[in-house]
Amino acid sequence: MKRSIFKCKISALILTIIISTAGFYGCSDTVTNPADTDNLSFSALSSTDSTGDSQNILVLDTVKILIKDIKLNVSNNNQDSTNFKTGPFVLFVNLTSNINLITSAIIPSGSYDKIKFEVHKLNNDEAVPDPDFADANGRYSVIVKGKYMGNYFVYRSTKSAHQILNFPAAVSLSPDIKSNITMIIKPYIWFISSGVYLDPRNPVNSNDIDNNIKNNINHNFKVFKDDDRNGIPD
Repeated sequence: MKRSIFKCKISALILTIIISTAGFYGCSDTVTNPADTDNLSFSALSSTDSTGDSQNILVLDTVKILIKDIKLNVSNNNQDSTNFKTGPFVLFVNLTSNINLITSAIIPSGSYDKIKFEVHKLNNDEAVPDPDFADANGRYSVIVKGKYMGNYFVYRSTKSAHQILNFPAAVSLSPDIKSNITMIIKPYIWFISSGVYLDPRNPVNSNDIDNNIKNNINHNFKVFKDDDRNGIPD
């Protein structure tokens, strides 16, 4: 994997993500800690309105997304963007509604209006960063584990999807000011259609679930400037 100024530092903490954290790791199982020179950090959380239903029809305990090519788009110029993180990397989604640092980097001064990335299905020639993302049946982009009506399931998505998320307001960055952007993820929404939960064990529902992820249905991904990292837009 190509080295970069925001390269990962080895951390076994990523292996306990189900309990307490969310983060990225790549082919060397790594997670990034912010460097003193970095002027932008990227955080993530699962919002409080995405913690399951009162009847426990659907209960998720693990959500992992393979993400590639995170870029910041220069305001009012869709042809100009800055690489933030390349990848592919595994994003573990924190299901406890706590905000967690994903990565940080040095980003050129300027105004940015959106973030772009790919929910990525591994190609056959790419190294597998997590054994859940490849098996005898193929390779996958999203892994979700949990219980539906009390029965354990593992859902594997085979779709890749480019996501373009607009900031509510343009984010201005400068080299001497540390900023943070936060992404909110709502994985429970992926398993709902017309107000009804989709059984992830039933192959008939796979297309609807995959399309919910691919089409960013009901804004299940949101991103905003959040310098104090409290999960609320600045």
